[in-house]
Order: sequence, then structure tokens, then C-alpha cells
Amino acid sequence: MDNGIWAVWYDLPKEGEGEYLSWLHKEYIPQALKRPGYLWAAHYRSIRNESHNSSPVQMAKRFMDEPELGRGGDYLLLFGADSAHAFLDPAPDDLLKSYDTRSREMISRRQGDRTAYFTEVGRVDGPEIARRGPGLTPAPMIQMGAYRSDDENYNIDVALWYVHHRLAALPEMEGCVGARKLLSLGGWARHAILYEFISPEAREHYYQLQEAPGGDANHPTGGVIRKLIHSPASPTLAVRIWPEVK
Repeated sequence: MDNGIWAVWYDLPKEGEGEYLSWLHKEYIPQALKRPGYLWAAHYRSIRNESHNSSPVQMAKRFMDEPELGRGGDYLLLFGADSAHAFLDPAPDDLLKSYDTRSREMISRRQGDRTAYFTEVGRVDGPEIARRGPGLTPAPMIQMGAYRSDDENYNIDVALWYVHHRLAALPEMEGCVGARKLLSLGGWARHAILYEFISPEAREHYYQLQEAPGGDANHPTGGVIRKLIHSPASPTLAVRIWPEVK
């Protein structure tokens, strides 16, 4: 079971973007997947659009205001492992030192990057679970949010909302492959949620029915989002560019 997820959000300069992507997909990822415990990798490109940015729920959110936290999000690189501890042995700093000169130079091209290591605390499968793959690889389109609460006592309320409201709706949601609720081992974000869909169109049509009208605080969704602080531009809406979607 893939209970650990390593997530890296980042931007890239346009100059040399193709060279970087070729290196990542043909060299870096295949080598990474040889490490003990690693089970899959997926690389996504953001498809954020104005309709999402201006939605009532998105506009009702609070976002972090910490200049030192990377604000990148054009790309999202994910690795899955049997445990989040697989990403800590070797330690991240030691892993970076082990890369050759070319790999370190390529990684240095990332802009506004931020990293998190998550462990899964719950998952549900949607009607389109067969569309996940190859293997355990997440779906062709994802939505991934990362956030925390400024009140630690609120964390159990967040968990209850996912169990009884949001995740409970997904097993019957057309176009949904599934979802994973995550907690971080450390860093800025405490919580994350990874939703998987067969396509952006499926997400737009079916998932939007779960959102709170007008960010209404009396609606379960509206009440939750007003008490959370999201990372920059959360959630990431993205399509998979590696492995290639067939």
C-alpha cells in the first residue's frame, strides 16, 4: 500500500523548460523509483483558471502570508511510497548531496519550491477507481490542497468534516477516481487532501456540486474553509504530464 506521499510544488523559467522536463521524466524519476520503498511517481502541470479563482469558495479562503514559504505551483511532482519514512532515508539533505552535478543544476532551476512529506490517514475509492494507473499512479487529473488551522483544537473538526461530509460523497460521485486525506510529518502545512478525477471536465461538473454556495458559513463546506489557512493558490488543479495519459 502506498501510504506515503512526497510532494514538491514549484515554478520553472520558460528558458530551458523543455530541457528540464526531459531530464526529469527520462532520468530523474526513473532513478528515483529504484530507491527502496518507492512505488510510483507522477508529474502534474497546473491548469488553474479564472473561474476557479473567482469561485465563492475560493474567495472565502484565507491564505498564508509568510514570505519565506515558496509560492510556486505551476508544477507538482509527487512520489508514492509504502511509508513516508522512505523519503527520509537517506535524509533529504544527504539525498541532494548524492546527486551528480547535472541533477543538482536541474533541481536548482525550480523557483518558489516548497516540499512536504505526507502520510495517509484515510482514503476512499470513487466509481472510476479502475482509471487509476499505471499501477498505483494517481489519476489523469488531480486537485490537491494543503493547509493548516491557526487553532490546533480545530483539527478534529476538520477530520470529522472529511469523514462525514466530503469523503462520504465521493464513492458515488461520477468522474471521481478517489481521494486520500493526508497529514504532514512537519513543515508549514499540517493537512492535505488529494482528489483524483478522470478529467478536468469531470471535476468541474460533478465536484462543484459539493462546494458551499456563496462560501456560506452555515454550509458545512463554508464553515470549514473559513477556519483554515491555505498554502499559496491552494488547491492545485493539475493534469498529469508523466506518465503520459493514454
